[in-house]
Amino acid sequence: MTKLKLAGGNELFGIAGPCRHKPQDERCRTCILDSSDYFEGMTIAAKTALQVGLKRKHFARKEILYREGDSGKNLYILLTGEIKVYKSMSDGRQQIHKIASIPGDLIACEDLFLDTYSSTAEAISEASVCYIEKSHLQEVTSSHRELLDAMLRVMTRHLNAYIRHIANLGNKNALERVASYLVFLHDTHRQRNLKLDLLAESLTRIELGDMLGITQRTLIRGLKSLEEKNIIALARDGFIIRDMPALVCIAESC
Repeated sequence: MTKLKLAGGNELFGIAGPCRHKPQDERCRTCILDSSDYFEGMTIAAKTALQVGLKRKHFARKEILYREGDSGKNLYILLTGEIKVYKSMSDGRQQIHKIASIPGDLIACEDLFLDTYSSTAEAISEASVCYIEKSHLQEVTSSHRELLDAMLRVMTRHLNAYIRHIANLGNKNALERVASYLVFLHDTHRQRNLKLDLLAESLTRIELGDMLGITQRTLIRGLKSLEEKNIIALARDGFIIRDMPALVCIAESC
């Protein structure tokens, strides 16, 4: 990994190097392009060219990144926090189809080749992102073909995983759906290197129920059942998993 000496003896790390065109206090110590699986296999030259167009932005909880129908100008890369992507239903409910929670996750990648955003993205906790204009992304891909190949390869893998997830979810009963989500939440925390004693949950019970395709009452009943079996404990801000093997067993209908 390359190192760049800055005034004062500070070092910035990153295969692609820091955003040299930006003031020092706006540079990241490491570049998200080096840790996101979407950009694996890219050359240093391609990453450096992409970095030129990266901009960083912070969003408060419940702040909108973009709305369904807005002009789809940007691609977002998650740095910290959590973002939900959803479609608004005619009855006012939200159909959440994606939770971006792992640093390096792409937001709006499903709209990469569309003129407008097909969904709405909203911060469900304080969040920071890097974003890049699609026009700059297109410029970089014209001279660095491996960028688009790398992104499409990972996007395809994630899409297939999402299709399997939806198919499996449709075959599960309510309790199995709740257990599956908790296993997913555990795995997500592990990928973010967070403490596993408390799995923080930013979604409301209504949002979580809508995402799992069950009513709020059914969701609460499922959580209570898992708690009574001492598989989980309910906390104010999330869940504590007490028996992971039992939770996985329920999730997998074994």
